Parts: sequence; structure tokens; C-alpha cells
Amino acid sequence: MHVDWAALGVVAVVSIAASVIFTILLASGIRLVSAAKIKSNEGSSGTATVSLAYLLLGIATLRVLFGIYLIVPKFH
Repeated sequence: MHVDWAALGVVAVVSIAASVIFTILLASGIRLVSAAKIKSNEGSSGTATVSLAYLLLGIATLRVLFGIYLIVPKFH
């Protein structure tokens, strides 16, 4: 049996990078939703903050759906 260590390394790096990017997108989106809620409670408009928050959460969702698409062979 032959193990292609370079390919394994590439998979590991891409997996870790994708996880880090997803975590940053999700945490930033949640934080911005919270910040917008605080702004609206103080009387300010948080429309731009909410829009950016939902954009980040949408991008995170699309990344998850793309990952599912890649995993399930029936979709190809």
C-alpha cells in the first residue's frame, strides 16, 4: 500500500483553512447581529450592520451547502 503524503498534506491544509474561514464568517455574522441589536436598543439605526451580518451568515451557509454538494455523489 502506498500513501501519497503530499496529497494528505494538501487535504489537511485545505480542511483546516476551510474550517477557520467558516468559523470566522459565522462568529463575525453572529457578533454583528448582536451589535445591531444593541444599536437599535440605543436608538440608532443598525441597518447596515444587520445587512453585513446576514451577508456573512449567508456566505457561511453557502459554504456549508457547497461542502454537502461535494460530499454527496448523487449531486454530481
